[in-house]
Amino acid sequence: MSETTEYLSDFRPRFRQPSAADLCLEVPCMTPEENNEKVLEVFSQHRDLVSLPVVEDGRPIGLINRNIFLSQMSKQFRQELYGKKSCIAFMDKEPLIVDSALDIDALTVKTVEFGEKTLSDGFIITRDGAYAGVGNGLQLMRAVADIQASRNRQIMHSIEYASVIQRSTLRSSLEAMARACPDAHLVWEPRDIVGGDFYQFCTGTDGWFATVADCTGHGVPGAFMTLIASTSLNQAIEQHGPRDPASLLGHVNRSIKQMLGQVDGQDGTPGSDDGMDAACFWFEPATGRLIVASARLTVFVLRPDAEGVEMLDGQRKGVGYVDSEFDYAWQNQEVALPAGSLVFVSTDGLIDQIGGPRGIALGKRRIRELLLEQRHGTPAQINAALLDALRLWQGEHHRRDDLTFFCFRT
Repeated sequence: MSETTEYLSDFRPRFRQPSAADLCLEVPCMTPEENNEKVLEVFSQHRDLVSLPVVEDGRPIGLINRNIFLSQMSKQFRQELYGKKSCIAFMDKEPLIVDSALDIDALTVKTVEFGEKTLSDGFIITRDGAYAGVGNGLQLMRAVADIQASRNRQIMHSIEYASVIQRSTLRSSLEAMARACPDAHLVWEPRDIVGGDFYQFCTGTDGWFATVADCTGHGVPGAFMTLIASTSLNQAIEQHGPRDPASLLGHVNRSIKQMLGQVDGQDGTPGSDDGMDAACFWFEPATGRLIVASARLTVFVLRPDAEGVEMLDGQRKGVGYVDSEFDYAWQNQEVALPAGSLVFVSTDGLIDQIGGPRGIALGKRRIRELLLEQRHGTPAQINAALLDALRLWQGEHHRRDDLTFFCFRT
């Protein structure tokens, strides 16, 4: 059996949906002809009995709560006055009555509608209208907790397998990067099990292409957006080739807007305003020629003899969003890099992470300082140092976003 087949088999129904029948307890019941002395006797014999149903001609008509009944009968002269009277004297005439086939979700809704008394008194369960037994609030809460735990396990299983799929889709890019630039290094850490960041690499005859992108959201919604964006980028590369990063961003922008109905400033799907920030670049190792097009991401460049880190800032326009014009044109930035130059690009999960003594963002200035400190290290060593610095900076704060950054030396 393949891994996918084995995974899918976990979602075949194994158990029927729990219902009220699973909570049904057979307990003694009273009839209207029986008196309160009999009720007192039954409660004395069954000390764990919370409520006592009253049944007439096989059908339930009420429920006697133990605490209320004993409280009333303990008052002065109550036994003398009510002992011989019908048990309906202290009966709740409007208890919750449900059919045994009612599923737990619907039963929970009804219980909430009936209020607190149902949780304390319990409810009557019937089968085809006839009395079958009772259920209690504690049983119901346990059943709901078990169902929720089961659903959570199933959801987590599906998300974990989605992570396998997402990583598989990125594997070919890592292999292309290893072939084109063996010394390059990439960090990809989703905030959740799956993430909204992705990367893409491909090679040409005289160079290689790379993208680092941050899609809207994180977790499952973000992962869906990475599939849309990476598929659009693949199609753009197939049609236009990898040497013009700006035209590729334009193609992806139009593709996302059309796919999600985010055209002409109108939100085609209620609540939909999704897209990505990305840096795309083409690099030719023989000449040191780097062509960059970026949507709201910064590319950091450190030349061998430079005293500071140069920043190639992206244009302040996201890809695919409602407010991004359909025909918006990103511009290529071209730089010539001497051998030994360091190039670094990151999504905002690194730059915007809150931390430090004042709870502020890590920021671009600290990134530049760290790159200068580590300038003689390998890309892998530099990324490791950045990760260590990030975790130290983050401290007790929660991770805000997915994390992706890429470093290579020319």
